[in-house]
Amino acid sequence: MRNIDAGLSNEAGAEAATIGRPALERELLDEMTAWSPRDRGGVFKSWHRHAISLVHLNVLTALEAEGPLSMRRLAEAMDVSDASATGIVDRMENRGLVERRHGTGDRRTVLVHPTDAGRQIFGDMAAQRRGTLTKVLAELSEEEMAALLIGMRAIHAARNRVMAGEAATPAPPEGPAEPAG
Repeated sequence: MRNIDAGLSNEAGAEAATIGRPALERELLDEMTAWSPRDRGGVFKSWHRHAISLVHLNVLTALEAEGPLSMRRLAEAMDVSDASATGIVDRMENRGLVERRHGTGDRRTVLVHPTDAGRQIFGDMAAQRRGTLTKVLAELSEEEMAALLIGMRAIHAARNRVMAGEAATPAPPEGPAEPAG
């Protein structure tokens, strides 16, 4: 992989201009998506430390993103049967990661809520990641960090524009198109 100077120097801009946008995009994607076995190992250690499965992380992620969910909605979000979702929630409830509560409007509705312990898992993972990134940033010069900050802000702004466009774009109709006539 080509070593592109991350500084704010004119040399970096000149080098980027000489390799062209498609090559620059490929290299950025390579850098942004690289996940070494060591990186994965660190994340897996965090999951293992909590002795939590990927399925349980999926449930907690859905609850964090959507808020409390009924068993049916949780089963749909996980793409499993209602019976499977019930078994998963039973195990998570036994471990203190989630709790079931009756809905306020309709007592027949049971909503799954994360507990403080369930929410703490993501806090612990974020703290571990932040600690690792702090060590990485300590290896960068102020100029490199400033360039990275500009780039990260640009990526977040572009992502927000893309996501807003996807939300505003209606989904294409499913099935074969009807003939014009």
